[in-house]
Amino acid sequence: MRRTIIALVAVIAVVGTACTSASTEQTDTTTTTSGTNVRGPTGVKAFAASSLQPFDSCTEFLDYVRAHAIERVGPYGLDGYGGYPVAFEEVAQSLDSSRTDTTTAASGGIKGVDYSGTNVQVAGVDEPDIVKTDGERIFVVAQGSLYWIDASDTPEIVASLRLDGWGQQLFLSGDRLLVMTSGGGYGVEPFAGVAVDSISPGYQTQRVVLTEVDVSSPDSMETVSTLMLDGSILSSRMADGTIRVVVQSGPTGFDWVYPEGSGIRAEQKAVEANKKLIEESTLENWVPWYILKNHRTATTADGPVLGCDQVGHPDEFSGLSMLSILSIDLENGLEPGNSIGLLAAGQTIYASNDNLYVATSPWMAWPAARWEESQNTDDTLTTQLHMFDISDPVTATYVASGEVEGVLHSQWSMDEYEGVLRVVVTDENPWWGSSDVPDTAVVTMERSGDDLVQIGSVDGLGKNERVYAVRFIQEKGYVVTFRQVDPLYVVDLSDPRDPEVKGELKINGYSAYLHPIGENLLLGVGQDATDEGRQLGTQVSVFDVSDPSDPRRLSRLTFEDAYSDAEWDHHAFLWWAPEEISVLPLQRWSWDERSGKGNNFSGAVVVRATPNRVKQLGEIRHPNANESECEGCEVWTAPITRSLVIGDTLFTFSESGVLASDLDTLDDVAWIPFA
Repeated sequence: MRRTIIALVAVIAVVGTACTSASTEQTDTTTTTSGTNVRGPTGVKAFAASSLQPFDSCTEFLDYVRAHAIERVGPYGLDGYGGYPVAFEEVAQSLDSSRTDTTTAASGGIKGVDYSGTNVQVAGVDEPDIVKTDGERIFVVAQGSLYWIDASDTPEIVASLRLDGWGQQLFLSGDRLLVMTSGGGYGVEPFAGVAVDSISPGYQTQRVVLTEVDVSSPDSMETVSTLMLDGSILSSRMADGTIRVVVQSGPTGFDWVYPEGSGIRAEQKAVEANKKLIEESTLENWVPWYILKNHRTATTADGPVLGCDQVGHPDEFSGLSMLSILSIDLENGLEPGNSIGLLAAGQTIYASNDNLYVATSPWMAWPAARWEESQNTDDTLTTQLHMFDISDPVTATYVASGEVEGVLHSQWSMDEYEGVLRVVVTDENPWWGSSDVPDTAVVTMERSGDDLVQIGSVDGLGKNERVYAVRFIQEKGYVVTFRQVDPLYVVDLSDPRDPEVKGELKINGYSAYLHPIGENLLLGVGQDATDEGRQLGTQVSVFDVSDPSDPRRLSRLTFEDAYSDAEWDHHAFLWWAPEEISVLPLQRWSWDERSGKGNNFSGAVVVRATPNRVKQLGEIRHPNANESECEGCEVWTAPITRSLVIGDTLFTFSESGVLASDLDTLDDVAWIPFA
């Protein structure tokens, strides 16, 4: 019996044009609700540098999506497309010490020297987070509001702004903030003056809301404009002031016909009715729609995100999902015209300073997967990779696609160095496992025309184990796998056409996150474990990788029965190199049988990590308003989720507030509760 995955990867997203029928041509203006014509999509020719296939007309675009959709429609519509939530990408990341970021802030000093910033994968490529700072101002999302904190000698909240929705993420660019929200449409009201029927109803409707906030003065912090569009945010990056937001969206406006009663005949009638809906569909059924409101002028514009000539598809059919990459410069507002679209699905995002990669693994299509029976039990899992040039600050350019066997662990499984893409893949499907022993490989790829082609590989890493952490640093790659013990593999990539595993270290437990802390030194955050693989608590380790053939662990510290968000969320991790300290959120929920009391902790630990020793310097807990009413009893304390350093002050953040502590003594300086 064979199980065949039909890679109808979740969420259709077709980005098109302002046309409303197959014969209508694109227009570059839209009409506001106040009757004013507003400039719409600019029709950027984003595919000129590639032989990948653009759509030359709206007719060609409609013919393409209709034909493929009719082949896949069923008695309940296009199963698995449109409506399944896709959250912001949340995987472990950090700042390579080999790529020191010394970006000068507008007024707060030098990042990495005078203050810390968001922990990112690639220096110079910022990532969205719930806390942002420029060394003088701190902006944080908590309790559904945006707070502005003056980070001077007496830290205090100087302004706040109520936000709509949930799951907000921030970018800070000069005196502008971009607040990004991605979630379901249930309970979201349209803007004033926008017709209700222009917004797709239904709980499963996904939409993105981008909000531009003026932060030039705390006295006048206000929303400048809001852009709402169909879809979900996969992830986003900012380099040189340009924000790239990667969106995946689905079809809207289809009133699918369902079977009336049971039986094959009822299903057949529903299929035929749904095929007719597709045949009669217009571009407005397929195109993610946007609504842009200027709050200062009280004008609203709406229309398609892209024109037909801004959409392309790989030579080989890659599904009906649409990846849209919006290029936003906050100095020019939230106009969506300089965007491009690609008919393909996406899950994992990686960006260097010059290129952005989107990876799609078929196992992510589980809601849309269909099982078929056959005689063969061997299925090859593959990951599709799409490459975009983002060196132009105005727009992105789709340049190449490729495929590798296996699936990715996270965005850390991709890295670009000197024109070569390095990818870590495992041939086991996380949904249903594999009958064979899983194997992990490092694959090297480079662009050849409009193809990403494999030029080298090395496999045999962690047989029968799963990948827990990956880190690339220049010509070396570090891969951690785990089942009962933690092999740390060192891969030499100096010859990308002949990568080679140089060394391996086997120890109990595993590292879920690796961070360079100096020349040939790695800090690992993960879990200690018994010989049988039972987890014992958060462990911090220092590794010496100066000899690739003989990696060694020099020191470690274990926090029994504890776990840290830094094990799976890189933004929760802070390494402050000037003091050789790391700040880790930590939670422990355990029971001491001897004392009959709980041994609980919720806060953060500060450790100094050196080759000789990993030493705890102290603990930080946020105060609880009810502690005075319950002396001696267990009181819930809001978990600390983020930390940063400005000058001589350590700031820690939770949903309850911000605690400023002296960096040397860890004594409290100021507690700033959120209202």
